[in-house]
Amino acid sequence: MSKKITPKPYEKDKYFKQWLIGLSPRTKKNYREEYGKWNEFIGMTPTEQIQKRLSDTASTDMTQRMFFENKFRAFKEHLEKTEVLKPSSLKTYLKTVASFFSRNGLPLNLKRGDWESTKTQQVIKRFKLSKEDVKAMYAHGNLRDRALLLVLGQSGFSEADVSEMKIENLKGITENPETEHYFLEKAREKTGEIQATCFSYEAVHDIKAMLQERQNPQEGYLFVSTTKGLGDKLEVRSINDAMKNLAVKTFGEEKAKEFQTKTLRSFCNSALLRADLKSEIKDLMMGHGRKGARGHYDYDEYTIKEAYQKAFDHLSINGIQTRQDIKQLKEDMNKIIGAQQVEISELKQKIENTDATAKETAEQLKIAVQELREISEKMGKLSDEEQYKDYVKQQKKA
Repeated sequence: MSKKITPKPYEKDKYFKQWLIGLSPRTKKNYREEYGKWNEFIGMTPTEQIQKRLSDTASTDMTQRMFFENKFRAFKEHLEKTEVLKPSSLKTYLKTVASFFSRNGLPLNLKRGDWESTKTQQVIKRFKLSKEDVKAMYAHGNLRDRALLLVLGQSGFSEADVSEMKIENLKGITENPETEHYFLEKAREKTGEIQATCFSYEAVHDIKAMLQERQNPQEGYLFVSTTKGLGDKLEVRSINDAMKNLAVKTFGEEKAKEFQTKTLRSFCNSALLRADLKSEIKDLMMGHGRKGARGHYDYDEYTIKEAYQKAFDHLSINGIQTRQDIKQLKEDMNKIIGAQQVEISELKQKIENTDATAKETAEQLKIAVQELREISEKMGKLSDEEQYKDYVKQQKKA
């Protein structure tokens, strides 16, 4: 039985509730968990914070006007002193605070330095993937995981986005030409921002094969679990496990410790950067929330496909020629298998015919043996009768 979670008092506050409206379930859950540290630090209810923020913005006293910006910086220092956090984790808590004010219509006036840790940071070597790395990972996967790898690595979608994808929302994907990329738009699970990108024709090829293996369902989740109920979606944790498994097989246990599924999204982002796309287009294709990209830049399917094709040179792991070679190889193999099946069928027929002939011969032999027995019995009877007649004659003479 799952433990019942009791809401914190501040979660009943109207401004707290207003803050979370329109966010994804996952983001709401994260914000609820992360807000507690700020609430404890600031010592004010959400309503009290918003009311003070409104009052402060009308003040001519700069110290008062910057009250919450200064509290934001103090909160960062407080976390650095009391918590053992990575820079990314520190920013997560800070983003939660900034989001609370901005989504209630009173954004904080923050600078880049306000987000950076004041602690001396270690030099971190990030795990980076090359095309050859992704190709090597691909070689270790089964059909589902190969399709999953290409969707994550070539489309820029996160594992949370991929987990929620449904077949009925991918109109015409099974009829998509083999040499064309498949355009799609999706609101990101984490931020709600629209992401407009493509499934490469390489990914579409494997998706088609995967769906064909599942008898071509017309609806349901695109990627499904193989261990849970029939048709259940592949959870984020399972996606991470599947990609981690490919990394272990490719790079070895030790090096794979540095691998994270989001590395595949970084691989896609790097390809878009190398393609030298306009920043508005690149941000749109990655689902980054930038006002310029959303407020002033219009786009259509052709624009995205054209940009994606430029980046695809840095993403492709097989190429169309390899795909066609594989297809031709499969066709040749099918022809060989078909010819062998005909030969096997003919040989089986010969054996069956031989068996039938042998059976008929055995029946004939059986009949002949029976006839010989009957003749032998008759001859025996005739011999007995002749002997009896000779005996009678001899008695009469006597």
